[in-house]
Amino acid sequence: MKKVMVLSVLLLCATIAKAQDTEKNEVRIGFSDATFIQLGDGFADAFSTAIVSGISGVKYKDAKNKTTGMFEAGYRYAVKERVKVGADISYMKSEDTFTANIANAKSVTRNTNYIMALVMGEYSYIKTPLLNFYGSGGLGILSGSTKETGGSYSHSEVGFAYQINPAGLRVGKKLGGFVELGYGYKGIATAGINYKF
Repeated sequence: MKKVMVLSVLLLCATIAKAQDTEKNEVRIGFSDATFIQLGDGFADAFSTAIVSGISGVKYKDAKNKTTGMFEAGYRYAVKERVKVGADISYMKSEDTFTANIANAKSVTRNTNYIMALVMGEYSYIKTPLLNFYGSGGLGILSGSTKETGGSYSHSEVGFAYQINPAGLRVGKKLGGFVELGYGYKGIATAGINYKF
């Protein structure tokens, strides 16, 4: 009887170790504040409006900005127990509406769509079956495309993008929730859910 119990315990331990070893893949969806892009847009809009107003003498009123934040989807692969690599794709839409301060002026709306792709790396400082305290970082590209309704302006550009998250926390086994704090094009805070398989 003791041999059967010992063999059962050993078999159970081997099965658990094998199951933990097979969960090398992780998919995730999340949302971030995109503070860096929003501040950059606000500064660029204020700067360009000041230049146009200075040259043409036309002042603008009722300037409004509407931004949803940045949505993301990603994938991670565990290269080692504490090291993961992967990629994130993010999307954000920004809408700026303004009206020239002249008689019978129509409102102009500029819609900008941002798509960002980052190659990511992640290192776990503390890792248990239920909690993972980690840091992550990534490099990639950001593409922005602006079109104007009520006007003729359009603009597209592609540039360098990065994100550094020194503090990240994931809670859960297979299905979990995560929150990350850092600096870069995603912004200061990112939160979401992920699934390991």
